[in-house]
Amino acid sequence: MGTPALYQPVRAVKGTLSEQVARQIIDLIACNQLEAGSRLPPLDELTGYLEVSRTAVREAIKLLGAWGIVAVRHGVGTFVAEPGENALRIPLQVSAERSEQAIRNLHQVREALEPNIAAIAARNAGPEHIKEMEEALRRMDQALDDPVAYIQADLDFHSALARATGNDLFLIAIHPVIDLLQDIRELAQQTPGAMERGQAFHHELLKHIKAGPDHADQARQAMLRHLGQVWSEIMSQSDKQN
Repeated sequence: MGTPALYQPVRAVKGTLSEQVARQIIDLIACNQLEAGSRLPPLDELTGYLEVSRTAVREAIKLLGAWGIVAVRHGVGTFVAEPGENALRIPLQVSAERSEQAIRNLHQVREALEPNIAAIAARNAGPEHIKEMEEALRRMDQALDDPVAYIQADLDFHSALARATGNDLFLIAIHPVIDLLQDIRELAQQTPGAMERGQAFHHELLKHIKAGPDHADQARQAMLRHLGQVWSEIMSQSDKQN
């Protein structure tokens, strides 16, 4: 079981409290401070260590369980999943590895999923999803001189887009992939004008989502172009590092 010293109080400076709880546990597993098969502290203890509500911890555990990172055994406890229990544990290895091939693999997953997510969102998005995307877009517009804040708002935008499909499995599939690319995207944003270029695509995407089902293909194509732009920025900075 993880000791109290492992856990730090959570402050929702990047995403929701539940997302930050999940991120902290993922990081502990990725750096081997929590080993496969180990049991997490009971709910009340974990709530105290992290200084968040029981609801935030429950939602984090639910998210981690959906990703296959933890296994909940009713009446026994919550355990770090063993390797091979679920394919979605693979991103944990990438979190520690950060090799160019691992980053390329993650980006290919985005290319396979997100254009279709954008198209389906154009068909299914409700007013609440539009509002959520508008808010994330507003935060990005205000954070063009703050890469960390910009990237968090970017994650929120893409998460809202996945929720707008009406299919929670898309969010479960795409969220860890986007999240694990966050550090790499911070590097990519060092290219002059990168955030402004990305933001132009976000505005175009939202325009097509608002336009509804008739713009599903335009939304798909806009996402494809956006992902191409992101990859170009990543590779530009990667080349400079080598």
